[in-house]
Amino acid sequence: MEILLIVGSEMGNAEMVGDLVKDELESLGHTVEMITDGTLEELGLEDRSTLLIVSSTTGLGDIPQNIEPIWEALNEERPDLSHLKYGLVGMGDRNYKDTFCGGPRKWDALLSELGAAPAGEKLYLDATDNPCPDEDAIAWLPSWLEALSSST
Repeated sequence: MEILLIVGSEMGNAEMVGDLVKDELESLGHTVEMITDGTLEELGLEDRSTLLIVSSTTGLGDIPQNIEPIWEALNEERPDLSHLKYGLVGMGDRNYKDTFCGGPRKWDALLSELGAAPAGEKLYLDATDNPCPDEDAIAWLPSWLEALSSST
């Protein structure tokens, strides 16, 4: 399966998780293109069927700056993404209860509004009690892949 992996990171933790998720998916035989910046046009979403977002939260529940232009372009252009299935690994800090995983939740809301279908449960990781988010993300992958295969 070909998977587009969009990684949003401010301090590097989400990028570390994204790198390890990419490695794990590739070890399982999937083709993964990891994006950490760029434009909406460069993503070629019209030709994709599977998307995975790994993103931290910054500021007051915001999307990391490196992928914010992609989110903003999606929100402005509002393409039909009904052909797309997606997964989400969000990272945040529950000490900021009102904005916990706010950036990833914005991705989830927008993708749903544009017709993309979530595959399986989303994973929201709390930095305050989760010293190894990469391990939790890797452990979550099989259930996401199972949900993807059962939804096709």
